[in-house]
Amino acid sequence: MISNENNVYNLKEKSSWFILVGVILIILGSLALGYQFMATVFSVYFIGSLILMAGIAQALHSFRIKGFSQSALWAVMGVLYIFIGLMSFFQPVAVSSALTLVISFLLIMSGFTQIFAAMNNRNLPRWGWVLTSGIITLILGFMIIAGWPYDSLWVLGMFLGIDLIFQGWAYVAIGFALKNRC
Repeated sequence: MISNENNVYNLKEKSSWFILVGVILIILGSLALGYQFMATVFSVYFIGSLILMAGIAQALHSFRIKGFSQSALWAVMGVLYIFIGLMSFFQPVAVSSALTLVISFLLIMSGFTQIFAAMNNRNLPRWGWVLTSGIITLILGFMIIAGWPYDSLWVLGMFLGIDLIFQGWAYVAIGFALKNRC
């Protein structure tokens, strides 16, 4: 308990940083919402960079594995990752379209899963929130797929903007809660 109190005290001293980071995230999120196409392209570049680095790591790793079948599999996967990572830089609109399609399918599957889980757990208190969340997620997935591929030019940027704004508000709330804590 004492270590938790010390942690809270140490964080209380840095509460202004939480607030500052939160405000920065809110501003960046607002910019992402204002410039959704640019935010989408930036997201694709970022994801592409990660995939490219993963591909290089896998390709290099394939030379370290003993046994032809295993090393060939790792090499093929590495080359595919490198290819997709490079495509992110040379064809960001096409990659954003593919990512948007994948996200829409994930949202649809998540919506059905939440609805199924809610219906199977109607004995739990507040199970309707899970059902409502599932319905909203399902509708969102179908809305995105209905507008695909045209909406893929702004969907990722919108998601990034909304995520940054919610993260920012969470940091601001934590910062003020720490600042006001005795």
